[in-house]
Amino acid sequence: MNKYLKLLVTSALLYSSSSLAIKSNPNPIPGSQIGVAYLRPNDNNIYGKNIDTYMHPASTLKVITGLAAILYLGHDYKFKTNLEVSARQVSSQGNIKVDNNGVLQGNVLIKFDGDPSFTTQSYRTLINTLVSAKVKKIAGDVIIDVSKFAGMSKGEGWSWNDLPICFTSPASTAIINRNCVFAQLQPNGIGEVATAKLNAASPISIQSDAIGVKQSNYGGNCELEANLYMKNQYHITGCVPVIGKNQPWPLSLSISDPDQWAVDWTNQLLKEKGISVYSIKIARSPQEGYTTVGSIESKPMSELVKYMLYRSNNLYADAIAKTVGAEFYKLPATYPRTTRALRAVLLKYANINLGNTYIVDGNGLSPHNLVTPHKMLEILEFINLNDDKIGFIKLLPVADESGTLHWRASTKNPPLGKNVAAKTGSLQNVSNLMGFMRTKSGTRVPFVFYTNSLSYDQKTRDLVKYHKIASPHLGYERYVLEQIYDEKVMGRDF
Repeated sequence: MNKYLKLLVTSALLYSSSSLAIKSNPNPIPGSQIGVAYLRPNDNNIYGKNIDTYMHPASTLKVITGLAAILYLGHDYKFKTNLEVSARQVSSQGNIKVDNNGVLQGNVLIKFDGDPSFTTQSYRTLINTLVSAKVKKIAGDVIIDVSKFAGMSKGEGWSWNDLPICFTSPASTAIINRNCVFAQLQPNGIGEVATAKLNAASPISIQSDAIGVKQSNYGGNCELEANLYMKNQYHITGCVPVIGKNQPWPLSLSISDPDQWAVDWTNQLLKEKGISVYSIKIARSPQEGYTTVGSIESKPMSELVKYMLYRSNNLYADAIAKTVGAEFYKLPATYPRTTRALRAVLLKYANINLGNTYIVDGNGLSPHNLVTPHKMLEILEFINLNDDKIGFIKLLPVADESGTLHWRASTKNPPLGKNVAAKTGSLQNVSNLMGFMRTKSGTRVPFVFYTNSLSYDQKTRDLVKYHKIASPHLGYERYVLEQIYDEKVMGRDF
């Protein structure tokens, strides 16, 4: 993910969210664990420190997911969400059969494909297939096929108090609006209960017992909390700061029950289109005897991987990773099957053996993930040597220009700005960066810079949390990256 967030509200209402450039500092934060691995131009030796130490990769793991997707699925692969009807209800010309009263005799199948970009607008377009056929009533069931993925929809070790927030939305087969709800919490004054309001019609319920407090009293012992229950019921408690004339707080809430989410949206959109149905059911195994009459395709995989890397989007990452698993094994993708597929693809198509690397998800959210800087450098070097064929580097954010590197304080100013294309990775106490540096001689070299076990005093932690200062550890990151730019040797020249 791009940034560890304790709360489900954005602090941009209180403080500026853009980072300031930071000066280089030759000293790492005391107690932090640093892992560095890089190459120099025309030199096959690996330089750095702690190159074989296992560390938490955080979102730099998305490079493995993205590479596996490009290697195995290809740039042009598209997700496809289908609307299907019983084969006997389709004419030889491919039209849906309905009687004079607009009744479709038989079931309708919605076959979800794990498309992370599928929205309610996409769903409306799909259901319009029935509207165009003048269907008013389905004399059968609407069956929602979620068989492509199986097992848990959230990864092993994900932090429990992150689960209500959209960056941990479940990577289920049925994904609608990123399995995320945007709402507002409207303060009603100091000491008053704030009102929760949905930004748009959505089949969830939100109850608020959050109390408005002065801005100076917010934080520490009085923060905003969200509890999620089955069937996507939310309960907001704690405190909300009252700013100005009761300025509202935006909420981004991850759904807790993706199957119910799919059922409820299906019901809501069918009613919106004036189509009645007997019942809506979930199917966890493939359904036979249906003919596709409508389909929604995603953008090509290369565009989805680029979005995943630019935004460090966790839902996209796990949906893409699970799709690699499902397509590779031709079986429903569980997390264990997915991570085995990622390993197998890299071994088969890149001759990279991940060895003792420990992977439990495709997005890096889990602190259980462990990888060495050395192994990540091996992956980057494969990309570097083969990029004319695989076209991967162009999918990465660029320093001082795009994605999560647009505002990164360590790479914003020259000579690093525009010369670094890389992936960030952040968890609590973890801040990583790995990718490619265009050095002073104009040569592109891969690098990995990992910082784990990062901790500050409480005052500094609060200043960083609310974006009042750039994280001090970025000073050392910039220092090392400047030396890599200057083609120097760590441990000899600096």
